[in-house]
Amino acid sequence: MDFITELPVSEGCDQLWVIIDRFTKMAHFLPLRTEGKTAADLAVIFAREVWKYHGLPADIVSDRDFRFTSETWKEFLRLSGIRPRMSMAFHPQTDGQMEQLNQTIETYLQAFVGKEQDDWVRLLPMAEFTYNHSTTTGNGMSPFYANYGFHPAAMNPTSTEPLNPASQVYAHWMHAVHDEFRKGLKEAQERMRRYTDPARKEPPAYQVGDMLMLNGRNIKTHHPTKKLDHKNHGPFQIEKTASPLTVRLGLPRKWKIHNVFHVSLLEPYRTSEHRAPPDPSKVLPEADDI
Repeated sequence: MDFITELPVSEGCDQLWVIIDRFTKMAHFLPLRTEGKTAADLAVIFAREVWKYHGLPADIVSDRDFRFTSETWKEFLRLSGIRPRMSMAFHPQTDGQMEQLNQTIETYLQAFVGKEQDDWVRLLPMAEFTYNHSTTTGNGMSPFYANYGFHPAAMNPTSTEPLNPASQVYAHWMHAVHDEFRKGLKEAQERMRRYTDPARKEPPAYQVGDMLMLNGRNIKTHHPTKKLDHKNHGPFQIEKTASPLTVRLGLPRKWKIHNVFHVSLLEPYRTSEHRAPPDPSKVLPEADDI
């Protein structure tokens, strides 16, 4: 789930909450009213618009929006038995599927929205139906078929042949459908791997206690110009290796950023005979500049 923000006000709404199922790719586009943006509001909307149709998910992938990191949302997930899975700092590829869907929605709205751009809420039902009715490249099925075993009618009459909706719904639960779906997803993942793996290198084998430098391109400091600012910040000590691709750093408390980073933003700290090794227990001077 993710938000598209700073939209023109339409029927009292200025944000769009986008929710997509990673397995079937079914999506819901939920407009949010200007005054209804708290975590408690999201919990009610989630129950009304998603929960009652699909049940509870096992986990939810999201960015670190203040509503998703609030104690209210965390408690809602805990009581519901849902595991939160939040993206890493400065690494939107964690949820690339959502980023791509957001671009699709924005392109659709740009094509059909009126001159005043105040009617996009009215277009959302058609946008959601069209998206869920279209075939995805990942599995060769539409989200509707993956969920229900048939395609809802886009217009009537759709066919002169007799149809049996009950048998079509039942077919959704047959193992063959889900087996085919998993096969399509696996093939899509293999295609993506063939495109991306040649340019990738093996991630470095960092260990707890290693000293690393953090790339400064996403770090905003009080220095007047970015060109003359530090290219890297640190060194910082690894507190935990969350996975082969992510590590948690011991950042100064004054830094108000998430402390889990992708290895692409890190590089080993190289010692020199001209300088003493750093003391991780001391707060770095650069911390005052963030």
